[in-house]
Amino acid sequence: MGNVATTEPTLSSLEWQAVSVALSDASKCGCGATGKAGVAGRIFRALTGNKGPRPLADPKLEAVRDFVCETNRHRRIASDYVPALRAFGFNDRQVDALALLSA
Repeated sequence: MGNVATTEPTLSSLEWQAVSVALSDASKCGCGATGKAGVAGRIFRALTGNKGPRPLADPKLEAVRDFVCETNRHRRIASDYVPALRAFGFNDRQVDALALLSA
């Protein structure tokens, strides 16, 4: 993403919890941005009755989860989700940190 940061990126405890939820979601079959699961995820849910990931109450935290889950799933930065993170005030260092944790 951007330049190598000389200071540590900070995330709130709620943002870290959203990262944890996203990584947990990513370890389950059919992970993707909420409501956008692939065919395998839909089949898994149909067979098991599992509802899949539920939206988080805070749109900012949902944006974190979507980015982390998609980055983890594709093993590269989910560039389509970066504008949403920036709109919620995340800077390049924070986006880079989320991407490194997710890949």
